[in-house]
Amino acid sequence: MLKSQTSKRIKDYLAEDITLGKSISPTDYDENGEQYYVSMADIKNWCFEEEEAKTVSQSYFDATPNKRIAINDIIMARSGEGTIGKVAIIDNEENEAVYADFTMRIRLKDYNPIFAYYYFRTDFFQYLVYTHKKGLGNNTNIFPSQVRELPIPEISLAEQEKIVNAIKSETDMQREFDKKIKEKKEEINRLIYDAIN
Repeated sequence: MLKSQTSKRIKDYLAEDITLGKSISPTDYDENGEQYYVSMADIKNWCFEEEEAKTVSQSYFDATPNKRIAINDIIMARSGEGTIGKVAIIDNEENEAVYADFTMRIRLKDYNPIFAYYYFRTDFFQYLVYTHKKGLGNNTNIFPSQVRELPIPEISLAEQEKIVNAIKSETDMQREFDKKIKEKKEEINRLIYDAIN
C-alpha cells in the first residue's frame, strides 16, 4: 500500500493551502458573461467542460480574486455520492473562472500537476476519498484538511514526466480508436438509411 511506501503527503507539495470555492447567488450569473463558474457538474467527466458551465457577471468575478482558477490548478469535487473526489485539471489559460463552493482548488509546487491529476483519478486515490469522507447518504463531504493528509507517490519529476508521456500516448491511441469506431458507426447508419429509403 502507498502509505507504507511513501512518507509524503499532498501537503508536502502544496504551493498554497487547499481552498474551498465561492458560493454564488442567482443574481451573480450572467448569460452574457465571459468568465465561468466551475461547479461540480462541470467536472463530473474528469475535465472542465466549459460548454456546460454557466457564466458570471464581471462584478462577481472581480470581487473574487482569490477564488479564481489558473493553469495547472486541480479542481476537486468535495461533496455528493458519485461526484465526490472527481477532479479536473485546468489546462487552458484562456478560461477565466471562479470555482464553486462545493469544489476545492489544489495548487502544487515541485510536483507535476498532470501526474497528480492522473494519480487523483486512480481507483486507489478514489478509495482513499471514499474512506475519508464524512456524512451520510448523498450528503457526504471531504475537506481540504483531510485531502492534504492523503499520501502521494514520492517519484522524481523526471519519472513523473515519463509516466505522463506514456499515459498521453495511450490516450492518444484510444482517441484514434474512438474516432475509427465513430466513423464506422456513421458508415453503418448511412448503409441502413440508404437501405430503408
